Amino acid sequence: MAAAALARATAPGSDLCGPFRETFGVTGAAVSTLGGPLGTGTVCSSDAESSRRDEIQFDLGEGPCWQAHQTGQAVVESDLVTSPSRAWPAAAAALTAAGVASVAAFPLSYGRLDLGAVDLYSDERRELDDVEVDQATTLACIAGRSVLTRALDALAAGDDSLFPTSFPREVHQASGMVMMQLGVGVDEALLVIRGHAWSSGRPLREVASEIVLHRLDFS
Repeated sequence: MAAAALARATAPGSDLCGPFRETFGVTGAAVSTLGGPLGTGTVCSSDAESSRRDEIQFDLGEGPCWQAHQTGQAVVESDLVTSPSRAWPAAAAALTAAGVASVAAFPLSYGRLDLGAVDLYSDERRELDDVEVDQATTLACIAGRSVLTRALDALAAGDDSLFPTSFPREVHQASGMVMMQLGVGVDEALLVIRGHAWSSGRPLREVASEIVLHRLDFS
């Protein structure tokens, strides 16, 4: 059963995504942490494309995973192509361009701890019914317990390599440089970098690297 498999997936490298993909028949699944003590990044993905689709949302700072994480509610978009979400228009356009037809996101949590989200991606239109939404929500909570267990075990072992920092080092460096160039705060600087990455259709890390290497200047 998916619940049992997720409950056992407490060791680094154990599969947190396969049970979701197999249970709901979606193209791919990804589990991510979003800010807080665990940072922002993909904990696991069923395939490289799902990881890239998560990264799109990280770069833009919006999307179904962020909405599920911030609201604590399931987000189900059955037809991104003809009825894109108005809550995250940039992410909807980028995910559609990446081949996503349907997406659903569920809060990754344990108790009162909001850790991140579970994303289910479909390349063809896929509508989850109420029973499936409830089931996925429950499974995401079980996955949340396993993710937290991994983090606590890693902390006890003095290993901080299992989970990402909020952003790669070059993004932090680039944010500091943009702060100096524009005389703005860190949030505004990061927004400028994200906006440039989105408008140019490039990953956030690539734009940050150009700033650090003085190939891109906003002053």
